[in-house]
Amino acid sequence: MNSENHRAGQTIDALRALIVEDNPMDAELMVLRLQDEGFDVRWERVESASAYTTALATVPDLVLSDWNLPRFSGSGALRLLHESGIDVPFVIVSGSVGEEVAVAAMREGADDYVLKDRLARLGPAVRLALNSKEQRDLGRAAQVALRQAATVFQSSAEGITLTDAGGRILTVNPAFCEITGYRAEEVVDRNARILRSGRHDKAFFENMWDALISTGSWRGEIWNRRKTGEIYPEWLTISAVTDENGETTHYVGTFSDISAIKQAQQAVEFLAHHDPLTRLPNRALFRDRLQQRLNRARSEGSGVAVVHLDLDRFKVINDSLGLPVGDEVLQQMATRIAGAIRARDTLGRLGGDDFGLVPNVEGDARNSAIIARKLLDLCAAPLRIADQDLVSTASIGISLFPGDGGDADTLLKNAERAMYEAKSQGRNTYQFFAPALNAGIHDRLMMEHALRGAAARGELRVHYQPQVALTDGSLNGVEALVRWQHPSLGLVPPGVFIPMAEEMGIIGEIGEWVLDEACRQLAAWQRTSLRVPTMAVNLSVQQLEQPGILGIVGQALERHQLNADRLELEITESMMMRQPEAILRVLRELNGLGVRLAMDDFGTGYSSLGYLTRIPLDVIKIDMSFVRDIGHAHADAIISSVIALGRVLGIEIVAEGIELGGQAEFLHREGCQTGQGFLYGKPLPAHELLTAWGKP
Repeated sequence: MNSENHRAGQTIDALRALIVEDNPMDAELMVLRLQDEGFDVRWERVESASAYTTALATVPDLVLSDWNLPRFSGSGALRLLHESGIDVPFVIVSGSVGEEVAVAAMREGADDYVLKDRLARLGPAVRLALNSKEQRDLGRAAQVALRQAATVFQSSAEGITLTDAGGRILTVNPAFCEITGYRAEEVVDRNARILRSGRHDKAFFENMWDALISTGSWRGEIWNRRKTGEIYPEWLTISAVTDENGETTHYVGTFSDISAIKQAQQAVEFLAHHDPLTRLPNRALFRDRLQQRLNRARSEGSGVAVVHLDLDRFKVINDSLGLPVGDEVLQQMATRIAGAIRARDTLGRLGGDDFGLVPNVEGDARNSAIIARKLLDLCAAPLRIADQDLVSTASIGISLFPGDGGDADTLLKNAERAMYEAKSQGRNTYQFFAPALNAGIHDRLMMEHALRGAAARGELRVHYQPQVALTDGSLNGVEALVRWQHPSLGLVPPGVFIPMAEEMGIIGEIGEWVLDEACRQLAAWQRTSLRVPTMAVNLSVQQLEQPGILGIVGQALERHQLNADRLELEITESMMMRQPEAILRVLRELNGLGVRLAMDDFGTGYSSLGYLTRIPLDVIKIDMSFVRDIGHAHADAIISSVIALGRVLGIEIVAEGIELGGQAEFLHREGCQTGQGFLYGKPLPAHELLTAWGKP
């Protein structure tokens, strides 16, 4: 038995509480809550049926019971209380009881229920339960009850109505007026039926009167109507008052407005089945609705399409611009898609940047392809976020019932596999499921396994692409580009394994190997006829965030005895937006070593000129997408502006992706110093570059 001293100055209600709870901390939290509400609590905690039965013999003032216990249950505690014949208020305090279970429990005799994460309701609930107990006692001694009820009647937070045996209202308390909006004189002498909402049928009230006649009381949830016409839920207890002959003379109704409780329950129910970010059905609800659609399709003999949509390169947005921007992208995309589909279509967020759609049309290939193309166009339209336009395309996979599966889980799995196939086809496209995709998923898993440790096994290669002076065609430098020589697959393109390495978190390991190998090769060329002024090496954002990146670069230079200004480290615009201040600090430290810094893919990211002027850049690289469009006014204008910007800031300009002589001529005419692309040479192994560019 435990007890707590009350604090001075508080109003104290003595209370002997029996707590049925297996978690001592939860029991103490209940007691502390009641003490804060002004109760002087003396309490005992039990967690087994035998201990509970023994404790009931002391006749506590109140039972607080969890509903789900390892050795006992709230329903068992309620049943034993009834069997004991003791009239003690019983309040459920649980973290997992649902509304239907709680209502059923209160029909069986529980006075109220409180969720553990909303203990602020415990004090009012206990007071209400104790008041209800008091009302029941008054019902057993009607004359005494009527005399004692005056104070409770006026001060109770619950509405109270006193009627005659025919239901005519005799008096109401102030709380009744506050809850219903009626003044006392507006309802006195009128039948209590004026409060009815119209939501309950004839059978509901017949059951209520049967209980009143047979037991003398009724309690339950009922919807009534305020004076304003608003319908609201209340928890109502009606007790019959009898005379000395056992004849009913009056009815006392005690009720509380439970609108807030219902709203909280609805919110909890919504969050259990919906994604809190997009407000769309979550995977569980989406799957349930899909299964219902499949059941209907079986009876109708129709088809069903399952569409799995995944945003392309969403990880880049999250990593570059931060999670808040990523969340905004998901919200806007969800709103955009939801606004374009039909009301009876089912849309849900399956997790991450994945969405699911079950169109409410015949699920054949033709209809599905039309829908997929519309979705691709919809997703590709720019999003306006944080005063900038972002473009995030989508990859879509489609599975069809019944051919691709007969249940929700199989169709979802196969649609996801088809989506991965769409990504492997270059993204921003859609693919239907085919059984061969199962083998494709297995191949990807095997490739991931093989990629881990590829550097240690000597399977990585570095090829070098020339960077040429546009004035005289001499070699200004080379860019180091990693390749993977898989034992059985051959040379795996970087577009396949680099994103995989980023997802697996091993891009830093690969990048460190490439840096060291590029420095080794540059030192080796010094002993030949090939003069390579600078070596450009790409840095990933994961490398920039490594605590030891400065030491890794410095050690590579020292190990191969290279001057720092011959190493050029390339970053992208999007890297700056991930942790701009931290990355800017690292770049300045690298610049302090003497290495050159280059901004790759300039114009395709999300950074601003404000950051550009703060980065100690030596080189800006014009992205090949602009070079490819030379001859179009917009591309020409962008390229001219970038070259002019480099001239003002004293930064060298390198153009990537030059394939045509006309492109080179335009760039040279505008003042670009260096070019890179197939016009001058594709990436080559070191020995082939020596043959092609070394002096005879």
